[in-house]
Amino acid sequence: MTGRVSGQKVYYYHQAAGKKTPLGSDKAEALRRWAVLEAGSIGSGFIPVSDAYEKYVNEQPFSLSSKRHYEIALRNLRQAFGKGRLEQIEPKHVKQYIRRRSKKGAAIFEKRILSAMWNWAREEGLTTALNPCAGIKFSQAEKKVIGKLGKRDRYVTDAEFEEVLARADPILQDAMELAYLTGQRPGDLLKMTRQDMREGTLLIVQEKTGAKVPILIQRRLKTVLERALARPRRIKSIYVIATENGQRLTYAQLNARFRAARGDADWQFRDIRAKTASDLPDIRRAQQLLGHTKETTTTIYRRSKGTPIAPHE
Repeated sequence: MTGRVSGQKVYYYHQAAGKKTPLGSDKAEALRRWAVLEAGSIGSGFIPVSDAYEKYVNEQPFSLSSKRHYEIALRNLRQAFGKGRLEQIEPKHVKQYIRRRSKKGAAIFEKRILSAMWNWAREEGLTTALNPCAGIKFSQAEKKVIGKLGKRDRYVTDAEFEEVLARADPILQDAMELAYLTGQRPGDLLKMTRQDMREGTLLIVQEKTGAKVPILIQRRLKTVLERALARPRRIKSIYVIATENGQRLTYAQLNARFRAARGDADWQFRDIRAKTASDLPDIRRAQQLLGHTKETTTTIYRRSKGTPIAPHE
C-alpha cells in the first residue's frame, strides 16, 4: 500500500494490528525491503544475493571455526555476486568466477559454499531458481586442485608435537595438551569452563553437533586442567583457556599464538584432533572421545603413521 508524505509517494509494509513500516519512495527498493520483511515468503526475483548471504550465515549452527571460514568465503562471494538477485546468477557466472580467481583452492571452496547457501535458500523459499553450481565441469588443472582439497592426511608425530610445544607460550601449551588429551575441536576447547568440571568429569557439549562427551578427569588430563586454572591472571576467569587478563582466548588469538610457535612446521592446530584419533589403539574409544555417532567418521580422522616396512632379505 502507498501513502504520501509532503507530497511524495511512500510505500509501506503493513502488518497485523494496523502496524506499518515505511519502505521509501523508490518502488524497486521498497520491493526489496518488503521481501526481506516477508523473510522470503514471496517468490523468486526480489531477494538480493547479499540478503540471502546474510540470512544464511546468521541462521546456520556453525561452530566457531567453521563460521569464520564461511564468513570469509561469503564475503568474497558477496563482492562478486551480491549486487544481483538470486535468479540472475547462472552457471556461466560461477564458472567465470572460478577462472578469474587467482587462488583456485579458495575459489572451489567458495563454490561449495555458494551451492550450500543456494540449496538452503530454495528450502526457505527465498528463490525457485535452480542451483547455478550444479553441472559445472572442471578442467584437468582445476581437477588437480580439487583433489588436493580432499581428505587431509597429515599425521603429526610425537617429535613434531613436542617441538612446537617447547616453543609455545604457557597458555598455548595448555591448549595444545588439552586438545590432544580430549580430542576436541578448537571451538569446544576454548569454551571449556570451570562449571563443565563436576564430580570428576569434564562434560563437553560439542558446538558443531551438540554431542555430549563426558571425560574422566584423571591422570595427565587432571594435571593439565589444574595447571591451566592456576595460571596467574589479572582477574579470575571461568574459562580454562584464558588470556593473561582473564578473558576468554579467541580463535584468532589461538591461531596467532600457534603460528608464532610453529616456526617452519607444516601442520595445523586442528591436526591435533586427528593425532588423538590416530594414537588411540582402540577405534571404539577414539569414536567416543571425538563424539562421533558412526565409527566410519572416526576412520576418516585416523591417519597413517607411515610404519616402516622391513626390506627384503
